[in-house]
Amino acid sequence: MFTRHLRRQWHAFMHFYETVYVPDHAAPLNRWVHFLSNVSALLFCGLGLWYWNIYLFVFGVWFQLGPPYLGHILFEKTHRSIDQSPIYAALGSWYTTLQIFMLRQSVTHGPKPKSGE
Repeated sequence: MFTRHLRRQWHAFMHFYETVYVPDHAAPLNRWVHFLSNVSALLFCGLGLWYWNIYLFVFGVWFQLGPPYLGHILFEKTHRSIDQSPIYAALGSWYTTLQIFMLRQSVTHGPKPKSGE
């Protein structure tokens, strides 16, 4: 039963990701801002935890929120994904970063076409 619920949630997220999140992040500069922001957030939050330094940790949280918001204002002129679902939008940002690290997406060009498309 729990597995079925997770599967439904995953499909709902992927529908949001493909129909709302990816088109809302089409500008290459905005994609770079999001990617570098996530990497910086991981770095500074990790350093903040390692050194027990609240300032580094807060700086990392700011990296997660501030630059992507500015990227939407400057490069996309929209932030429809956040308006529709802030949780799925945040998950989409981290999912995209994971996909980039796994070489399934390009920072500049977005998701790679699936085989057969």
